[in-house]
Amino acid sequence: MGVASMGCVRAREEVESMVGQRHGPLILERMLGVGAIGSVYLAMHPATGKRFALRLLHPHLAANPVVRSRFLVEAQAASRVIHRNVARVLDVRVGPADLPTLLMEYVEGERLSFMPVPFSPTEVMSLLIQVLEGLEAAHARGVVHCDLKPDNLILTRDTHGERQVQVLDFGMASVLASCFSQEEIASGVVLGSPAYMAPEQWVTTAADTRMDVYALGVIGYRLLTGRLPFGRGRLGEVRLQEQEARPPAPHTLDSRISKVLSLVIMQAIAWRPEDRFPSSRDFQLALIQAQRHIPKPTLTLQPVAPRTQEPAGLQVRVAGLGSSEPRAVQASDVTSEGLFIAYEGAPPPLAARLALELSFHGKTLPAAGDVVRHVSQDEARAWSVSAGFFLHFVEPSPELSALVAQVRANNGEPPPDPELAQLLSRTAALGKDPYIFLGLPDSASFDEVRQRAETALRRVEVFWSRPLPANQRRDLEMLRARVDAARRTLGDPLTRASYDATKGNAHGIARCILAGLSDEAVGPIRRAFLDARPGSEARARSLFIQARSLEAQHALQQAVDCYGQALALDPLHLAAQRHYWALRRHLRPMTISVPTINPGRSPEAVPR
Repeated sequence: MGVASMGCVRAREEVESMVGQRHGPLILERMLGVGAIGSVYLAMHPATGKRFALRLLHPHLAANPVVRSRFLVEAQAASRVIHRNVARVLDVRVGPADLPTLLMEYVEGERLSFMPVPFSPTEVMSLLIQVLEGLEAAHARGVVHCDLKPDNLILTRDTHGERQVQVLDFGMASVLASCFSQEEIASGVVLGSPAYMAPEQWVTTAADTRMDVYALGVIGYRLLTGRLPFGRGRLGEVRLQEQEARPPAPHTLDSRISKVLSLVIMQAIAWRPEDRFPSSRDFQLALIQAQRHIPKPTLTLQPVAPRTQEPAGLQVRVAGLGSSEPRAVQASDVTSEGLFIAYEGAPPPLAARLALELSFHGKTLPAAGDVVRHVSQDEARAWSVSAGFFLHFVEPSPELSALVAQVRANNGEPPPDPELAQLLSRTAALGKDPYIFLGLPDSASFDEVRQRAETALRRVEVFWSRPLPANQRRDLEMLRARVDAARRTLGDPLTRASYDATKGNAHGIARCILAGLSDEAVGPIRRAFLDARPGSEARARSLFIQARSLEAQHALQQAVDCYGQALALDPLHLAAQRHYWALRRHLRPMTISVPTINPGRSPEAVPR
């Protein structure tokens, strides 16, 4: 949680490590991070190897009865939010050193704050809609986040290999607010992350769902454009303005962004709460409407459709579907986590908890499930399946888990495919670098990227028609998603330049310039790159001046080396990149072939 001014928050150095201590049967293995509220540890259950995240309230905050009580209340409220896009709170109790603790699902993935921006409009739409689905479920339970930011949005994969965003840290902003009076808040104490805080959060602690709408709108703006709409946040006198602040609309910064999507984002970040979308659902519907105006890339992955073959011998009855008595339904896609219910009527709201019965081979067990995802009529028609909803089992009993396992075994999964097993093993060892994953040099052309990605996808598609066990089909989904992610990262000049800048790959940036990347288009991501590295721009400017001086003295090799050092700090300075490559070409025409970066011309070869 970003806090600009806080008397009750201590420095990280003062946090005493709890590594090695126990929390019930769990052992705290390592610290994952320290925030304003508490420390988060990776906790291991030795008997099963399962991992969890454990948040401990800071001792100096736990000593405050009001804060201690608020932590427990907010954690209990967050534990009632069960949704596929929300990291689940599993338990709340007093833990090591008599500190209130919150046991959470451990989410493995990548924080959006660590990923290069901008993203493609299609990708942004998908991510925002998922977050809004999670917010809708939380808001339905009366839980408002109040501190949404890229750092607490994790990009991961679900059990089917589908790309998934999960939201962390519901309720923690309210805990922090309990440290202060309303007068302290009004006087300038900042509770939250300034760049993502709604204007009204600067003067009140009263939670409003439109604060989450605003924060997610700012996140969407940054993902689309590579920059924040209001710089580093509304600080000083800016937050006290009574008139609206109007940042440039995203489509005016990048022509790839449709005007319709741009206007949706602008409404989400409106200065006055009444001018924003009134709810997360309204924001989501506006994004779905805007999707029709965004061209679909040829290789973009679609969400995974539910499997509709009903397991033989399984009977399911669900209460709360428009009648006083439980009704028999068609269930499919049965896993240890839950199942899909085919239902043509209006589905129960997200986060609704339903009672159900599962019967198999004469044995009937009661259960409860939370609605975590809808399959709309439009999606059902597109996938040629039934409309309906997914239920996530709530604390399934050992008997229920055993019954589900019997159902799955009785319906016979095919044996693992040995050829696919070899492919999955090889690709698992390749890491996250898209160049390595696709087997490309860092100087690969865009045609080479496209051809290699299409070849990889064709290789993956060979296995879809084969009978596969569920775990292999899930791994195949994840492999296809990895290929698509690598293709999207390296196949678009702007996205590739952003990635190459973080990797220090000047050869890749040269390819992007040759593909027509302009100074105007790269401006926002260059600004974001430099803002994230304070001082780098000034150091690069000094080196550029030194390089020009060396060049004037005809010390060309030293000038080239100096330009290289400067571009390592400011790699998206395209004019300097063009000059650097031209100078290298002039300096060593006989020993190395380097790009001639001029409009309408192609390089002889890109240096390795």
